[in-house]
Amino acid sequence: MIYNFYLFNREGVCICYKEWKREKQAGMSREEEFKLMYGMLLSLRSFSTKLNTKDGQQLLRCFRTSVYKMNYLETPTGLKMVLNTDLTAATVPELLKQIYKIYVDCVLRNPLIEGTKTITSEAFHSQLNEAVETHPCFA
Repeated sequence: MIYNFYLFNREGVCICYKEWKREKQAGMSREEEFKLMYGMLLSLRSFSTKLNTKDGQQLLRCFRTSVYKMNYLETPTGLKMVLNTDLTAATVPELLKQIYKIYVDCVLRNPLIEGTKTITSEAFHSQLNEAVETHPCFA
């Protein structure tokens, strides 16, 4: 099951948020939730880097609790994507890569859209919905 999706630009601004099967609300404003999520991403990334036991780049891919899994993808340009799912959701990293491709095709390659602002592209939102809703773990 897929609950929700966050897309942050490199400055930490949430430029896209989507909700599908989220069962519980956070009990705070969306802006507060976005800041909390972005702060957690930075903290987890820093934590995993500092505890790294091998040379090379340490990549944070997910954070798992007893009831949900936060799947994460960061691009070389600093774009951060989070897709929250249930614990049984499979092939989510591939879905995040597919969503990034949709972002590149609909937002970055469109000269009329500024990629650092809130995404208003109908093409992006409809393709995002289609990718998520046709994914095997959406049910």
